[in-house]
Amino acid sequence: MTNNAVPALSQIVLHEALREALSAVEFLLSTKQPTEGCLVPLLGPTRVGKKSVARHLLSNAGAANSLLPMEDVIYCSLPPQSSGKNIYGAILGKIVGKSPRPNENASSIRDRLFRAIDQLAIKVVVIDEVNHLIERGANLAPREAADHLKTIVDETGISVIALGLPRFQKIIDENEQLRDRACATTILRPYDWQQDAERAAFADTVDVALLKLERSGLPVALDFEDIVRRLYGASGGRVPVMMRLLKLCALKKQAPQTLELADFALAARAMQQSGIPTSSFFKTEEPDEVDILRSFACTMGEAGLEFSIESLAGFDLVHGAHSA
Repeated sequence: MTNNAVPALSQIVLHEALREALSAVEFLLSTKQPTEGCLVPLLGPTRVGKKSVARHLLSNAGAANSLLPMEDVIYCSLPPQSSGKNIYGAILGKIVGKSPRPNENASSIRDRLFRAIDQLAIKVVVIDEVNHLIERGANLAPREAADHLKTIVDETGISVIALGLPRFQKIIDENEQLRDRACATTILRPYDWQQDAERAAFADTVDVALLKLERSGLPVALDFEDIVRRLYGASGGRVPVMMRLLKLCALKKQAPQTLELADFALAARAMQQSGIPTSSFFKTEEPDEVDILRSFACTMGEAGLEFSIESLAGFDLVHGAHSA
């Protein structure tokens, strides 16, 4: 097996959209008042790269005031149907290395969390999957969820980076107190095929990825512009999805060899669990502009983000949908 291809493709690629999102978050963190906490929302569609921003922040974290190796940036993820106890417990569990006791109440967990943050001089807490607080079946009303986040920010003075789907914005919008403590929301979007600069940025990232494959003994037989169009359609403009597809291609190879269209089709079928018909972009015929753009529109629509018409293909897509 070409063991070196998958690790190479698993490295964080600081492509343009990711760099811009990371720069925006780092700027907001740098402007925070030392004694005041803040909420830094980073939202976007699923698998667009939000976690990569968090991973980059973690890789540059400083040391906490601890006898054990620990960083001053903590990453945690909320479970579905989270309660106030879950919010405090998810963070505390990452700090102390184990989850709170099942019978421990929210007040006790909260107090222990605040003491740990103070004693260890934790500076930033990244909370992933914050959209669980607004999803159907959530155990908290939006205002209650906002109050818990506001309490963490106020009582500790730390920066809380909230990662999740754009629907989390409703929690901020409906609570004026949390809104006053929140920085401007950073939206990490897929690349828009209608925009020349964004199309070029996606192509540049594909170029880097294909070079990694080639150096691992897996060159791609397809014309560069052709594979860019197909990978864009299959991913909806999301770099992590595109990279996952390439990794699946590499995993199926036992020895260095050229990757053909059929290899991409096989990998696409293996990862097909999406509103986007991924494997359809690796048929013999090239995908047309409307099909490519439909993939982007589907990704934006599923995330609750607006799709703007910026091209003739975009007009044809929307007009065709309205006529159907």
